Amino acid sequence: MKYNFNEKIDRKNNHSAKWSEMDKNFVSNDLWPMWIADMDLKTAPEVTEAMAEKAHEGIFGYVYRPDAYYRSAVGWCKDRFSWEIETKNLIHTPGVVPGISLMIRLLTNPSDKIMIQNPVYYPFTNVVKKNNRNLVVNSLIKDESGYYTMDYTDFEEKAKDPDLKFFILCNPHNPVGRSWKRDELEKIGKICLENNVRIISDEIWRDLVMPGNVHTPMSSISKEIEDITITCFSAAKTFNLAGLQAAFLHFPRLDEREIMDTELGILDIKRNNPFAIVAVEAAFTRCHSWADQLVEHIDGNMDYLVDYVSKNLPRVRVRKPEATYLVWLDFSDYGLNKDELSRLMQEKGKIALDDGYWFGVEGEGYERINVACPRYMLEEGMKRIKKAVNHL
Repeated sequence: MKYNFNEKIDRKNNHSAKWSEMDKNFVSNDLWPMWIADMDLKTAPEVTEAMAEKAHEGIFGYVYRPDAYYRSAVGWCKDRFSWEIETKNLIHTPGVVPGISLMIRLLTNPSDKIMIQNPVYYPFTNVVKKNNRNLVVNSLIKDESGYYTMDYTDFEEKAKDPDLKFFILCNPHNPVGRSWKRDELEKIGKICLENNVRIISDEIWRDLVMPGNVHTPMSSISKEIEDITITCFSAAKTFNLAGLQAAFLHFPRLDEREIMDTELGILDIKRNNPFAIVAVEAAFTRCHSWADQLVEHIDGNMDYLVDYVSKNLPRVRVRKPEATYLVWLDFSDYGLNKDELSRLMQEKGKIALDDGYWFGVEGEGYERINVACPRYMLEEGMKRIKKAVNHL
């Protein structure tokens, strides 16, 4: 079946945070929304059908999670990434970020240090600092072409600190778009093993890897690295299901899984809602073709953006991402400070983008744009960016 990813959409009455809460972060709600990382694309029809069947039942009381829910996740991991795991090692959480936050609370102490790799998804900083842990930053290295790599020397030096307990890996990386290669993950994993540093691997973007690139689960590198790695994944990004609040954590150590399970019980957030169960199971068992075609659509949008920048925005630097549906635009040639760049996009371009500095000081001079949308939306967004810079 051929799916249509260019259908015109209207989310103004969709209770969409992306469309209706811009005024919490930007000058107004009257902007073109290309910021929050959800998609302006309908989910797979197989998912909608499963949810419609559930809605037709008319009863939405407390539900349990059938074994099929976990088996669907295990099957997807094996089929898509050749990563073989067992259902007993999985646990459900309301989302990847809540899961990471709870792990930090449960598995570390207030004096402990946790490392991240800026520029990176800004909730990583928040969950460390707001849980009263000490943040350590291992900044990524960028070459002249905009290609980011890991600074292994700095990473190893910081990993030697006995107070450093966890490293949060973004794999694939948001916002720089790297799909880390196996040898890169091996190097980082080896350093962590040698220095008794545990790994939390956020792999929520794993399905959205562009042609010519491959996602490697951190836990698949070796049994030794698997033992120190807790992996987070979800159907949320791939199938536009973030509002259903369902994610998985893979714990190699069952005692830690039990600690998490107990805490979720204390907070009384162990259960799914009834729609999340059927949506996730349908996504992971019936929607391989839809996911493949989604990647093709996003890849095409990325090609369009790169070509548009080349022809119309010669002072903006961009490198096509290897993964995610987010593109990291470099406006540093204009010499604007972070506030000037932000105001330029909002006030002159009338477009809402994620400001680069949200991802750390390493992101100053950048804007992150979301291209998971119909082509007409991307075309309009790029026209607005061009309009903005033309005011300079």
